[in-house]
Amino acid sequence: MNQETVNRAGEKVLGIIGIIFNILAIALIGFAMASYANVQGTPEFQQFIEDEIMSDPAFSTPEEAQTVINMMSSSFSVVGWVLIALLVVSTILAIIALINLRKNKKASTAGVLFILAGLFAGLLSLTSILFYIAAIMCFVRKPRTQNNQNTRDDDFKYQEDQLRRKEESVRRDDTTTRREDEVRRDDTTTRNDDDTPYRPL
Repeated sequence: MNQETVNRAGEKVLGIIGIIFNILAIALIGFAMASYANVQGTPEFQQFIEDEIMSDPAFSTPEEAQTVINMMSSSFSVVGWVLIALLVVSTILAIIALINLRKNKKASTAGVLFILAGLFAGLLSLTSILFYIAAIMCFVRKPRTQNNQNTRDDDFKYQEDQLRRKEESVRRDDTTTRREDEVRRDDTTTRNDDDTPYRPL
């Protein structure tokens, strides 16, 4: 049972755009983390902490304020690395999905991988939406099987046979009508000959 090839250019384009967005997001997060690490050691940042956070009346002691600052810094770093890891996994899954799209028989597998890539890229981010659309296209656009084409050919042949049979029946009716007309003509001429009186020579 042979299958016709389906052009998967749309799915590939959406997957490539999603991968590019993932790479840009990884670069932006990495740049933000590096910038924050560089800013932490500057005197301006230390002055900002002393003026804004250390003097905040919500903290009873400066040590408590310093503890909160350290927790915020470490949590920012951890969240950044977690986001980078998720985006890297999403990018890898999208690349594997693109590889599977080269084979038409693995379009469903590529759709599943695109869904997983969208989940790792964020549930409702722009990148995840692109991956979801590509997955839907992988599931919906399926190649037609050779059997379906054969069935259509058989239906067309059946219709042709029906038309031929109708034409043959019409021709037969025409020939029968002609024969009946000829027989009637012969009968009328025979009767006319019989009605003429006999004249002796």
